Amino acid sequence: MTTAQERKQQERTARRRRIQRAARTVFAEKGYAKTSIEQIAREASLSVGAIYLYFRSKEDLYVSLLEETLDLFDTELRQIRGRTEAAAPERLRQAWSFLTQWAATDVEASRVLRLISQPNIRAQLSDEVVESVGKGLTQVREHLSGIVQEGTQAGIYHRAPQQVVDMFWCLFIGVLEASDARANLDMPGASYPELSQAAFSAIDAAVRVAEGAQPAAEVAA
Repeated sequence: MTTAQERKQQERTARRRRIQRAARTVFAEKGYAKTSIEQIAREASLSVGAIYLYFRSKEDLYVSLLEETLDLFDTELRQIRGRTEAAAPERLRQAWSFLTQWAATDVEASRVLRLISQPNIRAQLSDEVVESVGKGLTQVREHLSGIVQEGTQAGIYHRAPQQVVDMFWCLFIGVLEASDARANLDMPGASYPELSQAAFSAIDAAVRVAEGAQPAAEVAA
């Protein structure tokens, strides 16, 4: 039998998700800068005060939308990691393709992802959102690191898994930023797919053991 405390928690979770669904709709329609808490409250059929019971600020609510994105990342990357019939480099390429294609099709969500790197954002975020997003990003890194670790053990990679994951993630975010900058300034240059392909090729070349070389006996995890 469900207790009163459990029902209260279920109601809280349901209302929080209701607010997030409304926020996603408004953010996608108006963009981050032009969205207000008042507009989200109207979309959710709630008072402004009710929104602030669940989220500290507009930034807090915006970043909380990453929770759903990171759940998707966890599901997809877990599946890719488990495809052990494919060599590690192919699975790492599949992970890259998934993330770059996701960013191209869910532009608003990719902007949410990049907001967490902005200066002074931490002060705007609740502990609940920070903990949830932090756990999600850690899980993403663990999936990528697991793929790389297998490649290291097979003598394919010569860098520590965490170094490869850092390079992978930095270039992923960098490609998104470079693509947006070019679009905003109407600058000529490689397309987003071309940038993405070049970036992954750079990662692959930088971390592989050179053909004919003897791999290091041990590589730190």
